Amino acid sequence: MSYRLPENIYQEGTSCPGLWRYWGGLVLLFLMLFSSVAVAAVATIQPIRVVKVIDRDEAGFPIRFPAALAYDPTADEIYIASPLKNKLVLLTSDYFPYLSIGSGRGLKSISGSYLKDGMLYVCVGASREDANPHIAVYDSAFLPQKKIYFPEPKNFSPLDLVVGKNDHFYLVGSNRIGVVVLDPEGHYLRTIEPRDEVLGVREKAPILALDVDREGNLYFVSEAMGRVFVYDRDERFLYKFGEKGGDAGKLSRPRGIALDDFRQQVYIVDYQRHAVSAYAMTGEYLFEIGGMGQGRGWFYYPNDVLVDGRGRLLVADTFNHRVQVFEFTTAPVPARPLEREELVADAAGERAGGVVPVAETETIAINKIDVTLPDDAVGDFLVLVLISRQEAEAITLANRLAGQGDQVHIAELDMGKRGIWYQVLVGPYVDPLQAHAAAEKFRHAEQSPTILKTRGEATSLQVPLGPE
Repeated sequence: MSYRLPENIYQEGTSCPGLWRYWGGLVLLFLMLFSSVAVAAVATIQPIRVVKVIDRDEAGFPIRFPAALAYDPTADEIYIASPLKNKLVLLTSDYFPYLSIGSGRGLKSISGSYLKDGMLYVCVGASREDANPHIAVYDSAFLPQKKIYFPEPKNFSPLDLVVGKNDHFYLVGSNRIGVVVLDPEGHYLRTIEPRDEVLGVREKAPILALDVDREGNLYFVSEAMGRVFVYDRDERFLYKFGEKGGDAGKLSRPRGIALDDFRQQVYIVDYQRHAVSAYAMTGEYLFEIGGMGQGRGWFYYPNDVLVDGRGRLLVADTFNHRVQVFEFTTAPVPARPLEREELVADAAGERAGGVVPVAETETIAINKIDVTLPDDAVGDFLVLVLISRQEAEAITLANRLAGQGDQVHIAELDMGKRGIWYQVLVGPYVDPLQAHAAAEKFRHAEQSPTILKTRGEATSLQVPLGPE
């Protein structure tokens, strides 16, 4: 990379040509050094963009203060905890909210949840119905199985949990005493209490969040110390990383953590700095996304982060009342030095903590759907307007849309233990862009999420980025 000095910095006839050459040389040297540093810094940035904003539940009501996220690898579903509404909102892998469970299933004062082998574990605090905090356990049909209470430690109220490779439960609670360990039956075993040095004094580290990687290694986050403590599957301490502070590369008030086994990265939500910091799993700081704001890619007191089955990053943007879905636009390969043209293109846009500006288009995944339509139905692209357990609800909506002149179909969806659900589909359309336009129409008119589907092979569609 090279820079050219302005032509008027030295002209023939000036009284001090040597001086101008001297200072000009220093400026050139500075720019050359700065450019090499800039290349190295930019090369570590992983381009990322927002592909979805989720702000409504299956009934079209706003999701208020989403505070915790969980992923079910068995069913490929995402859970959003809304403590203000005391409910969990379930999303399909396409981010379609199709169900909520809450007080009707006995959930009160909820916080985090965890899913393993088809079982749902929910952290429940004290309520009028049950003054004793506990873990509520449900099967895949959301039928209550048992409650796990805590005779030890005293006054423990769970906030979040994971299940380790040894099937032990690891929990953090409101008293932040450490990490409580239970056996597979829910009996108290011990408390893991990481320690760190603060101003020359070794102290216990309060733990607020945790996660487990596919090898069984445990990652514990201390909000108070701005640290992450890593233990192996046998609970032996390995290493720690992170530094308390208010600048990029530091952690002010880390609240949530997610592990990306595919990219070998760790993502940590910083509640106070309205950002998500990315680290290598070995602890090296990589990059940051976000900052305070309301637009796409910005946060307002985020509280949790998640990596789903597609390798996308979901952030509970709590005080913006939404969950943002981020997609990496590059493969997880070692960074290469960027060319001058790329640097110029990057510099032309606005950056926020190293995030490549959101493009003016977005890519929509169109997954295959197995559905039987009339023989005279022409086209492969359908708009999924509703998924409901109630057949009457599906019929009512289908009749209303058909009355508006739309071609509407109701298809049954066997959800196994959860019974038969009903899908309302509009179409088909020959042109996917026409289907997308119809989906946007229904999304605004019905105030409900919509998903594009195809009867053919799964594909994707590049569409203009519209306002949320």
